[in-house]
Amino acid sequence: MNSIKRIGIIGNGAVGLLMASLLADDYEVTVYGRSGSPEKILITRTGLTSGSAYVSLQSSATLEETDQDLFFVTTKAHQVEQATARLSGAVPVFICSNGIAHLDYAKQHGFHLGVVEHGVTKQGNTIEHRGLGRIRIGSMTGLLPITLQDSPLQVIWEEDIEQVVIEKLFANAIINPITALCRVTNGALANAPYREIAHSIYEELTPLFSKRVSYAYIESIIERTAENRSSMLRDLEEGRPTEVDAILKPVIEKAEQMKISLTVIPLLHKLIIGASASC
Repeated sequence: MNSIKRIGIIGNGAVGLLMASLLADDYEVTVYGRSGSPEKILITRTGLTSGSAYVSLQSSATLEETDQDLFFVTTKAHQVEQATARLSGAVPVFICSNGIAHLDYAKQHGFHLGVVEHGVTKQGNTIEHRGLGRIRIGSMTGLLPITLQDSPLQVIWEEDIEQVVIEKLFANAIINPITALCRVTNGALANAPYREIAHSIYEELTPLFSKRVSYAYIESIIERTAENRSSMLRDLEEGRPTEVDAILKPVIEKAEQMKISLTVIPLLHKLIIGASASC
């Protein structure tokens, strides 16, 4: 897999454009979105990694698996199945969406997983790189480790990618709903009264998973992204569908299967749905 030359990015949101613009220095990158005719687009980065790159943009309806050596799926979680409908898994596919709803789907189709830790926002084809992190990738189906060229993306291979995905779920399930409903930045969760709500969510999540997640990890995310406005908050502000079903609904269903009673998480789920309906 060190012969990778062509990379397809499915999804032209903020994360997809960030990855495309930084990978374009070393690879032939194609972004797949919902646009019509193929075109070259200029992605401009501001913030922590200022720069620009030209990449190809094509409609996802024209995607051909053999055109690429590797795919990253950066769509919202509810768009994953449609986004990967033309893929068989013959070429490595890394799903980088939030939540855990796609874990079984990935296993069934021979796809792999990715977790994005960077903070980024988008306005047209201009993106602001607001938080440096890593792209952590791995496989639950025995794919041999893949290495990409060094870049500010810091793409690293994880032997236990499922643990990484669950850690990201904890962070999303705690940070996103509180910030979205209370209209605060991530850093507010370090202080009362938001801190107490965060602890309540953490205490409900912990018994549902055999893999342990330390609350210190959550605190580190809150501190590192203190100035950020969460994706769920931005979705509510801009009238877009949120990922609340992808993040919280599988947790609620898992608790029901385990016969564990939840209080805070189902309430937050309903409140976010209500807030979305009123946008």
